[in-house]
Amino acid sequence: MSEIGVTEARDQLGQLVNRAEYNEERIVLTRNGRAVAAIVPVDVLRDLEAAEDAADLEAARRAAAEPGPNVPHAEVWGDLLADEVQHRSA
Repeated sequence: MSEIGVTEARDQLGQLVNRAEYNEERIVLTRNGRAVAAIVPVDVLRDLEAAEDAADLEAARRAAAEPGPNVPHAEVWGDLLADEVQHRSA
């Protein structure tokens, strides 16, 4: 895995994309020495998204299996929206 500054990467974007696509290289973009983003082969991104989906599904199954009353989806959204309105007016 290599690192490159965002400013430098801007000038080399085509080359960096080719390195990710054809060499399966993972390239970390940095700003002020801090990692802020990455260029990765699309298969790596798809695998990451699939892993996240599987983890979300497992968490939802565990939550659904918990004992006690369930909270309807509409109620959860209503509470979230009410919190958002309250936060914005504060």
